[in-house]
Amino acid sequence: MEEEFLLLLKTEPDKVIAKIKEQSKDSAKILAYQKEYKEHDRTIRDSQVGNIQKDKTVGLGEKAKLVRAVRIPIDYQKKIVSTATAFEVGKPVTLIPSEINDLSELISMIWKSNRIDSLLQKLVSLKKAETQGAIQFYISELKDNSLFGKILNFLKLKSQAKEIKSKLLDNTKGVMTPYFIGDDMIAFMWEYKAKNSEGKELNHVEIWDSLNYHYLNDSSGKLAYIENPIPHGFDRIPIVYVNQDEPEWFVVRELIDRYETSLSKLGGSNDYTAYPLLQIFGEVNSFPEKDDSGKVLQFPIKIDDEGKQIHGKAEFLTADNSAESAKLEFDSVKDLIYSISHTPDLSFNNLKGMGDVSGVALKLMFLDAVIKSTINEGDNRTMIERILNIITSGIVKTTNTNLVKFSLTLFYEVVFNSIIPDDVKTATDIITSLKSAGLLSTVTAIKLLDIVENPEDEVTLINAEVATLTKVPEVV
Repeated sequence: MEEEFLLLLKTEPDKVIAKIKEQSKDSAKILAYQKEYKEHDRTIRDSQVGNIQKDKTVGLGEKAKLVRAVRIPIDYQKKIVSTATAFEVGKPVTLIPSEINDLSELISMIWKSNRIDSLLQKLVSLKKAETQGAIQFYISELKDNSLFGKILNFLKLKSQAKEIKSKLLDNTKGVMTPYFIGDDMIAFMWEYKAKNSEGKELNHVEIWDSLNYHYLNDSSGKLAYIENPIPHGFDRIPIVYVNQDEPEWFVVRELIDRYETSLSKLGGSNDYTAYPLLQIFGEVNSFPEKDDSGKVLQFPIKIDDEGKQIHGKAEFLTADNSAESAKLEFDSVKDLIYSISHTPDLSFNNLKGMGDVSGVALKLMFLDAVIKSTINEGDNRTMIERILNIITSGIVKTTNTNLVKFSLTLFYEVVFNSIIPDDVKTATDIITSLKSAGLLSTVTAIKLLDIVENPEDEVTLINAEVATLTKVPEVV
């Protein structure tokens, strides 16, 4: 069914593309997310400050003027997204292969040369901000003196003509659509616009299935196949696609709207009442200059028929506002935004009074964010395993086919690392006590401390040093 469906690309491309597009996300919604997240657009929802705080015209005729309302966007959206991303993949993951061989070494180097850890951060951030994102893997010709060529020489692997590369696909560059039948993604489509050599803008469509790459454009006036299907060099679709239903901040979007609106209204009110406004009652004989050091207002004094003095007066106008009530609302809404979105408030004012806290206490302070990252660990683990499987398939199918024997037994354990600083001193004291009591081996103790890459090699070095120190000098 899959092959028959994709074969229609040659004869009825519009029909195939339309069928795939049925599973596309709403591009208008994604554009709105981008505007709110990147451009501070606050006119998307009725509850946002851009729709509540309106500009208005005051005065009539020639004296009429436009008074612009105060509209203050607070970037909680980026705060929530960046913090959640940092707690999930902010620190590079640790990949532990089931065995060390040429294939696992090569996968590690491909991971590093493609900067996959950095791509993961961008991919997760895209998913949380715009609800979807993807990494595309492809086979490229190996260039002379390239970084990957140097890596191959370092590993002393057989020379090869091709390498595996990757790039990020995001909604600003095109439209991505995975096509699923059941739970299986049988195709992935990428649509974008680009100019040809003559400067004419064309529509381009790229589609991947499990074995082939399909390319179409409308250079002839309508979308048509440009070449026959091209094997892409993998044994699966070389795309890692991630998505979620709503942006990360949507759970607290009404609270963010309320905070921005309240702050903007307070700012507008302060423009009128926060600075001294002098009220004058009666006639003033003289008014001081702004640079006078001793400022005096002189009012004429008159005597009425009953002999009482009549004169003007001046006083400052002050606003009767409920500052405590406003502060209570701001604090309450702010706390709810952080709490409900599982985002720790890492502001300087919150951290400056922490003092010297233990590692356990520090982790408890960030427990809310840790809970969310732990809940999402399953999806992130699947994402990383897909990357590893795609890289492995590209190696054994195209770039290094002689390593296929190692792929039969190679698998990885993925360990997610926390960005919360470790309390090494406390951990060392506890582990040392357990080691002294005979409850831990030296290798296990070193692994728990996690300060060396290879605990077994470290034990060998320790034993060698102990042997050197305890060696009895020869008597001459």
